[in-house]
Amino acid sequence: MANRLFEKFRQAFEPRETLPRTSKPEFEPEQTLYQMPEPEHYDLYSLDPLSKRKVTICNLFANHQKAIPEIGSLLEVSRKLVIDTLIENKLLKDRRKTTRPANPAPQ
Repeated sequence: MANRLFEKFRQAFEPRETLPRTSKPEFEPEQTLYQMPEPEHYDLYSLDPLSKRKVTICNLFANHQKAIPEIGSLLEVSRKLVIDTLIENKLLKDRRKTTRPANPAPQ
């Protein structure tokens, strides 16, 4: 019994061999530039806060190369809202196996 316990303990703390990571990024951007709306044609001051937040998320991701967790912490929003916004604006490919409802994420 002591040998079996020792083997379990050794396996738990023995370093495992890891497979080499491929150079494939976690998220594959579909496009690399997000065209901000022109102020003459699109009044940003009259937009609701969620729409402004979505424009800002897309701008930070595409034009300023910010990572998803970084955008979430900068704007104090959930990761779900960031990813859903990027997919909605076709800045990321949707790789989910199941579809989610299209309701906005809570703040």
